[in-house]
Amino acid sequence: MRVLAFNLFFYAFSFGVAATAWGVARFGSQAALRRLLAWWGRVTIGAVRLILGGRVEVRGRERLPAGAAIIAPKHQSELDAILLFSLFSDLTAVVMKELENYPFVGAMIAKLDLIAVAVDSGRQGRTQAVVAGATKALDEGRPVLIYPEGTLMSLGARERYRSGVWRIYAASGAPVVPVAQSLGAIWPRREWRKRTGRRGAVEFLEPIAPGLDEEAFMALLETRVEDATMKLIREHADGADLSAAEDRFARRAANEA
Repeated sequence: MRVLAFNLFFYAFSFGVAATAWGVARFGSQAALRRLLAWWGRVTIGAVRLILGGRVEVRGRERLPAGAAIIAPKHQSELDAILLFSLFSDLTAVVMKELENYPFVGAMIAKLDLIAVAVDSGRQGRTQAVVAGATKALDEGRPVLIYPEGTLMSLGARERYRSGVWRIYAASGAPVVPVAQSLGAIWPRREWRKRTGRRGAVEFLEPIAPGLDEEAFMALLETRVEDATMKLIREHADGADLSAAEDRFARRAANEA
């Protein structure tokens, strides 16, 4: 019943916020839209606590660099994007340009000045668009969010880390902040069924300073994110969820049907 109550609240509340956000995107300011989305995130985290009995922790904020940085998280739950946009008031992110065709979304992508990349533009075209958009945002002092695996992951699973994050790092000279998380212990990817009474965390790890070559950078980023994420999973998951995560991690498995 608590899961049902949370889902009904979240989707109804989010629809109302999306409709309001569309209006703000069309007729208001970017700052007003960002405040609205941050409020949506805070209310959602509050609902996780009050309805699901969960607890979301943010660790390692003291490790965030003073200037603009590239934020490179594990993507494990819809909840992590909600949380990150509520934490950074001027965050930009790499998103699929095709999202502009969804109701309400196109106006918000444009107003927030997100980096919209067309899937059908080819690998070279996508890379150039991502690097150009991210470098511009970093030069303006805004943090850039990019998920190195490019997709939501099950607990303990990993996909190939894509080189887009390194290309931004190399072109901009900005530090990269790896981010581990265990929010999938509360809200598993693409699942209607949430977990009640669980804790989860997002942890900002030691930044990677500029100057590494691609091979060294990619190996360091993956090791830091995966090892710290599995440590959080062991802290916050249990039962069948933890057993499945341990199995995937040991096999270095990707998402499985």
